[in-house]
Amino acid sequence: MAWLAVRDRDPAPALGLTELGETDWRSGVDLAYFTDDRVIVTPPVDGWVLVLGMALMKDRPDVTGLSAALATEVQFFSSHRGLQVYRWQRARDGDLLRSFAAADGEIDELGERSDLERSFGELVDDGDVHRVAAQWSVDPGTLNVPVRVFTRRT
Repeated sequence: MAWLAVRDRDPAPALGLTELGETDWRSGVDLAYFTDDRVIVTPPVDGWVLVLGMALMKDRPDVTGLSAALATEVQFFSSHRGLQVYRWQRARDGDLLRSFAAADGEIDELGERSDLERSFGELVDDGDVHRVAAQWSVDPGTLNVPVRVFTRRT
């Protein structure tokens, strides 16, 4: 799964999304996980709006550009256990503060590791992605809120 966390802003217009309606958390997560053209958007949770969907893995958003356009902090997280690909990024007001990607046993990163990240060692997993999300903003694995369903404009 992949998701964005956006501080104090609704990112749907900036992402070119068209709203399709509302649903409960479980149905929304299933829809976002099993389709590649739908995403779900949460209401603000502790000051963060989350956008979740497999579509974000296929068409990864530019967190730096989005954070500049929205004049706020934007974070991106993705995890694919089958491919063993894990990523987290953090940008604020157009500046990329931290980027980490692990794929095929190789690591690509920008910025310094936090104490939490150093505790993971060289092998990261899905749980580590969620732990970083919880430290930086909100772990979607802890949510159960109604969501809005969107598709990209064509």
